[in-house]
Amino acid sequence: MEHLVLSPQECSGSRLTADTLERACNQLILNGFVVLQNAISPDLIDTVHDDWVKVANHLLANEPEKTSVGSTEFRKNRIRMDIPFRDPYIAPEFVANPFVVPIVERILGMDCRVFYYSADAPLPGSDYQVVHADYAPFFPESDIVLPPFGLAVNFPLIDVTESNGPMDVWPNTHMMSEKVFAAKANLQDAARHVNPTKMLTPKGSVLIRDVRMWHRGTPNRSNQIRPNLALIYGRSWWDGAFYPQESLGITRAAYESLSERAKQFFRLEPVAD
Repeated sequence: MEHLVLSPQECSGSRLTADTLERACNQLILNGFVVLQNAISPDLIDTVHDDWVKVANHLLANEPEKTSVGSTEFRKNRIRMDIPFRDPYIAPEFVANPFVVPIVERILGMDCRVFYYSADAPLPGSDYQVVHADYAPFFPESDIVLPPFGLAVNFPLIDVTESNGPMDVWPNTHMMSEKVFAAKANLQDAARHVNPTKMLTPKGSVLIRDVRMWHRGTPNRSNQIRPNLALIYGRSWWDGAFYPQESLGITRAAYESLSERAKQFFRLEPVAD
């Protein structure tokens, strides 16, 4: 499934054409994901990457519990850490990306919210994760298929290649029934019989995916950490209870520095004075 490569005109104007928006939404609805190339400046990505590496190395050396490395088998040689809610992580290109927002609004509605902002990074030596979806079924006894209610937006901070632990995804699996999602043993068996798609993405790309789509982390066989930022947008009524992040650590000063649209996305999160 080909990525959508944003044109020079779209990039210079920070605006999707009507055709690209339609194609992106259709891919996301039908396949469970879409990749936009050239959606964020590589220079900004490099700035965030360099800052993130410093933060991550400090935590690994001094407060490893904040990285979740080794906390479970799921996190063996894998970082899951909160993002400092400050520049450069809260630049508009991340928290209200002009190419991402129209897609999210079309799928989830104008009153959607952000309740999760974190980083995931396979360390060298990481192994396969179990196949999983990023949510717990609302109605595990039901055969219904729900409409979209949550979208994860991933910003890789380096080129994602075959060797540094790309995400495997199983397209169309977001359309499974609630009962199927609840039967996790069946999920593992089913995934073994269908080849996944590897998310090989150049720096500057954005991956938008339905939180229900089956996926897993793969082994990082390189000698470099592969960091990935992740925001989750949800419908206004969903509190994202599946996720481990209790607070985004938003200060009043940081909140006031956001654009008006970004403020609306974070409006239901605690803000500390």
